[in-house]
Amino acid sequence: MRDGHLFSSGRLAEYLHTRQGLAVGEVVKALPDEIRFVPGVVADRLFEEYQVAAVRFDWDGITRTEPREDFEVIERWGERYTTPIHTLSIVVPISGDPELLRRQADTYSSGTLEAAVREDAVVFSVRGAELTPEAVRGHIAQMRHELERQTSWANVQLEAWIPQLRVSIETAVAQRKERLDSAASLSAGLDIPLAPVDDNRRIDIPVTRKKIRFQRGGRAGHSMSPEPSLANEVYEDVTRTIGSLARAMERLPHTASKFKEVEIRDLILFILNSHWEGAVRGEVFNGNGKTDILLPWKDRNAFIGECKFWSGPKGFAEAIDQLLGYLVWQDTKAALILFIRSGEASSIIAKADNTIQNHPLFKVAKSNVDPAVRLDYVMVSRSDSQRFINLALLPVVIPKVDG
Repeated sequence: MRDGHLFSSGRLAEYLHTRQGLAVGEVVKALPDEIRFVPGVVADRLFEEYQVAAVRFDWDGITRTEPREDFEVIERWGERYTTPIHTLSIVVPISGDPELLRRQADTYSSGTLEAAVREDAVVFSVRGAELTPEAVRGHIAQMRHELERQTSWANVQLEAWIPQLRVSIETAVAQRKERLDSAASLSAGLDIPLAPVDDNRRIDIPVTRKKIRFQRGGRAGHSMSPEPSLANEVYEDVTRTIGSLARAMERLPHTASKFKEVEIRDLILFILNSHWEGAVRGEVFNGNGKTDILLPWKDRNAFIGECKFWSGPKGFAEAIDQLLGYLVWQDTKAALILFIRSGEASSIIAKADNTIQNHPLFKVAKSNVDPAVRLDYVMVSRSDSQRFINLALLPVVIPKVDG
């Protein structure tokens, strides 16, 4: 990695202005029902995504490379000479957005500062013909002074910009909400009936305009069975939508901590119905009881989900039994949405994972990119040992908030 000039790759103001514009542009992509009924969730989600973190240096965590031999070309009295030197690199861990170290703040120094910027560190070289420990420490002290000084100017400018980002996002959300509310009022005031919906058309996902298509589900040791099952990409869209709402709730503990289980379920139903045109139902009798979330298609169920608060391995095992009891022979796609209010989330997720893998109907665990967001399993159907069920575990951490 080669050193370069810090604080010189464009203006910091332009970088922040661009991010602010991107955040405002995302408002029009949010679901209409989210904007109308949970505008604060949308604003918080976009603010969290587009805000910029100040840069901090971890000077206690610096490391170095071994000194190595190098050569340096110097010019003296019009003549060029090559002289041997020693060089080593100093690595300073950083947190925050490294782009702040590349951009020029409104307040800046006319001098140049040579270093390479990584996502997690700043790396600069110490070079000299006769390096000593004292010379290395002196160079580090000088770099520390300049880095802290010039970075503080960028952080100050950033601190002034963050409230502007929040206001611009909230203003854009409020303006779109006003437009959507006005359209809804207009629709409610018209006495012209809506055009009928063709029940024979395929279900669309309004956000991505993907269609539900049915693929043939398999039975172990048999050829493809004739029963249609929900295509994998649509199942993924349902679980991804629930996961996105879960992340939004985690970022708003003051609001989410007030919800009871039934209220969270209703919010999930509300958001899913904005995707699936009112097709998703809650508290529907199926199998051995009433399931929390059900997406039907003609005479089959495309998706079944159950919401549960963590109450320990025993209660979670009962929730698994409960969900599997709701699944009839043709149901093959399901999800357990696990709400965690207290305790160490990582430990609880591990216990939930262990409980599923020790269940009598557990078949196999699938690999996952981020187990903290989602875990996937294959379970055996209670009604047919040759029939398998895809089960997703979706943890949602909602810590209690005092006050």
